[in-house]
Amino acid sequence: MTLRERRPWSPEEDDLLRAAVLKEEPGNPNPSKWFAISTHVPGRTNKDCRKRWFARMAADIVRGVWSADEDAKLLSAVEKHGTKWSLVATMVHTRNSDQCAKRWTDTLDPTIDRTGWTPEQDRVLLDAVSEHGTCWKKIVKTYFPGKTGLSAKNRYTSLTRIQNSTRPVRRSQSTDDDTSCM
Repeated sequence: MTLRERRPWSPEEDDLLRAAVLKEEPGNPNPSKWFAISTHVPGRTNKDCRKRWFARMAADIVRGVWSADEDAKLLSAVEKHGTKWSLVATMVHTRNSDQCAKRWTDTLDPTIDRTGWTPEQDRVLLDAVSEHGTCWKKIVKTYFPGKTGLSAKNRYTSLTRIQNSTRPVRRSQSTDDDTSCM
């Protein structure tokens, strides 16, 4: 897999995307034919188009706190469609597929391990971040099955905040000796 360079969307590309959505799925507030849509926007993939549409252009997509009604719709949609997030989003109506997936995996999935973090898990988490960086999905999959990436991230932030607040501030003895920065 090659990494593509991210580049900002131009106003012209936004216009092409709007026109493509209208052409491929007229009247559909939650388009799903992203491959067909992307053929009208040169240099952009189906995923690029989907993410741009739902992040910036879809008028009916809500942002922020989820309502109880939206949660109920999400639960019902996942029961019916599983993790086919585009289909799930069409049942929720007010959220896009990325929002639905994130809400499910971070909050509503009944298999989430909601137990507190033990001192041993804290140690393992700190070691895992030292070894793997902040790839939260990988860390929870490897070391904490059932926990969410968001939970691990939040716990790590909490632990490092505690560590940093108890650590004395060191001041360098001399401004001439900057070898520690090299």
